[in-house]
Amino acid sequence: MVSSLENILKGFRNKKILVIGDLMLDRYVYGEMNRLSPEAPVPIITFKNEEFKIGGAGNVASNVSSLGGKTYFFSFIGRDYESKILKKLLSESNINYHLNENEITTVKERVIARSQQVLRIDREETSEKIFLDKTKEYILQKAEECDILIISDYAKGVVTCDLMNLLKNYTNKMIVDPKPSNPSLKKDPLLYKGVLLMTPNEKESFALSGYQDVYKAGKRLKKKFDSDIVITRAEKGMILFYKDSNRSMELPSYADKKSDITGAGDTMIAAFSLALASGASLEEASLIASNAAAISIERYGTYSVKLEELEKRIFRETSKIVNFSQLEEIVKREREFGKTIVWTNGCFDIYTIGHKNLLEEAAKEGHILIVGIDSDESVRRLKGENRPINNERSRAEIISSIENVDYVTIFPENGLIKYLEVLQPDIYVKGGDYTIETINQEERRLVESYGGKVKIVGRDMRHHVTSTIERIKNLK
Repeated sequence: MVSSLENILKGFRNKKILVIGDLMLDRYVYGEMNRLSPEAPVPIITFKNEEFKIGGAGNVASNVSSLGGKTYFFSFIGRDYESKILKKLLSESNINYHLNENEITTVKERVIARSQQVLRIDREETSEKIFLDKTKEYILQKAEECDILIISDYAKGVVTCDLMNLLKNYTNKMIVDPKPSNPSLKKDPLLYKGVLLMTPNEKESFALSGYQDVYKAGKRLKKKFDSDIVITRAEKGMILFYKDSNRSMELPSYADKKSDITGAGDTMIAAFSLALASGASLEEASLIASNAAAISIERYGTYSVKLEELEKRIFRETSKIVNFSQLEEIVKREREFGKTIVWTNGCFDIYTIGHKNLLEEAAKEGHILIVGIDSDESVRRLKGENRPINNERSRAEIISSIENVDYVTIFPENGLIKYLEVLQPDIYVKGGDYTIETINQEERRLVESYGGKVKIVGRDMRHHVTSTIERIKNLK
């Protein structure tokens, strides 16, 4: 299975994917919320910065490109300031785009304060949109050339009966992300019939099928549209329904933590298309797509997953063990979501029940537990030339396997102050063999200087490891 997946992922590069759908500009406005307006009972947001991202079907195209595919993208925009931003973003993402510029550019503006979305403003025009004849000719040319076609329907007017009729000869290599609210479905309830794959989310599957049970909905849809069906279920994963059998397959979500499901469906369909284009079975494509979606869910807002990230996720080369620079980025990202960062450290030379209790108690102090492991050189300085018993990598692997631990890093001799100074954990945890007076006072002053707290948890562990080692030595 692993070698098969390796070959599939290698095949992603330069696969040709045609994406057609509703393009949007996602604008994120970040600010601080500290008071109410005197004019109305609403909060005042003090502007800090803003960020622009490709949204809607454009996010599908962006994910195809970042995953190594060659993307051809068709949609509509206006001749306005927002369209200039979108064109720049599309070019930077290496997307070959072809846009009819006779509409209003769709914009979704989200206001973020205290790591939460407090307001969204949409600017859109959803009437039916018809591509120019010259554009249609180019679409047909690319449909013939490309390995997979993706129809990304956000019900903003791009996916029409006219478009689906244009592409009727290519349904055997077409993936559709449907939208039940699309008015074209009222004209033709079987608008998507005969496509290779449909990927509704759970709510959309209920609306399209008339059932409120996910398994009944999936069975109804595969029969109605004569298509394989994948129903995505956010943190509950996805279910694959095979059109030619009574089988279904349920896959869990592989997200380590849920941050934001925005755009996860776009990432999933992009990865699915590249996997199928690279010769994957439906099962293999589902596994790959689910892992890609998991990476997206762990980020805030729309996110374009890189092929290298996906490879590491699937082959478990990504571990909890990270270096200092990686840890800086991780802490920065987690803080953006308002997470409380907990730090504890030690030699952890022979893992004991005392260590277990320490880590369990430390994990209760916040959202993210980071464990620092003394390097081999540091352990020798602290414990003597005959230590450590286990090298630093082995100790890190053991601690990383513990469920309550989020990240592990190996820090060098005399390196702890630097780590605390830069990472600034909210809670610094020490074991029960210390008191607030006996811990390193330089470390204590540093943590307290930036508003952090020092917590003493667990029982006294001073003799656990040493006595264990002595007993082992005395074994005959």
